[in-house]
Amino acid sequence: MYRFKRRLKLGSFGSPSFSQLGTRVRERCDMENNNFITDSELVNYINASAAELHDILIQAYGDDYYIKTKEFNTTSGVSLYPINDSTSSYDLAISDFYKVRGVDAKLNGADFFTLEPFNFNERNRYANFGSWSVLGITSVRYRFVGDNIMFTPEPDSAKAVKIWYIPTATKFTYDSGTSTTSGTISVIQGYEEFIVLDAAIKCLQKEESDVTTLVGQKFAMKRRLEEAANNRDAGSPLAVSDIYNENNRYWWGTIRT
Repeated sequence: MYRFKRRLKLGSFGSPSFSQLGTRVRERCDMENNNFITDSELVNYINASAAELHDILIQAYGDDYYIKTKEFNTTSGVSLYPINDSTSSYDLAISDFYKVRGVDAKLNGADFFTLEPFNFNERNRYANFGSWSVLGITSVRYRFVGDNIMFTPEPDSAKAVKIWYIPTATKFTYDSGTSTTSGTISVIQGYEEFIVLDAAIKCLQKEESDVTTLVGQKFAMKRRLEEAANNRDAGSPLAVSDIYNENNRYWWGTIRT
């Protein structure tokens, strides 16, 4: 007979600590009382598992699920702006940039307009079209070049620009000098179990132990995540729940709220 132990609504983010996740991982692979897996290794396993979950959720829910924005002002005569340089004067440092979703600019000083990207073969096409102040939105273009955003034609004055982007997965950092862990992992409450399962699989693989059961549970949960994504606009939202049967074997399920 099944019973529901915990019921969690989708969409609510939490920040479990490394201690919390690490303890659950070690329990899941029966390594609570040994040091076969060091904390340094465990941090790497958990970070890799969190990154995999991050990509799965983007794939399942779409790029907009984690979307963030960053605004900055252009400088007259400057066409190229670094996006990860905290020492620049453009106030554009984005430490968690993964990929762009769109770029807007205030060409008339009041409203944001959506800019279109240009490809490499069009790099000179718009360069001499005139100033931003008199151009229409179809003639101001952008392109990401390495770790920089490039505009053509180059701005002729300070203009507000908004970058819509998908952030990288959050992660922990291990300091070998002090043997401490810092940072946070932001994850939808209930979905951290995917991280626990995947990290536990990595631990057991190092030990060359059987991972068949955990792999089955991991992919069962992945299917539930995708199912929840497909039903996210349903009249009654899905909740993800921890389910134990009479043999205390762990499974995942989705229920209507």
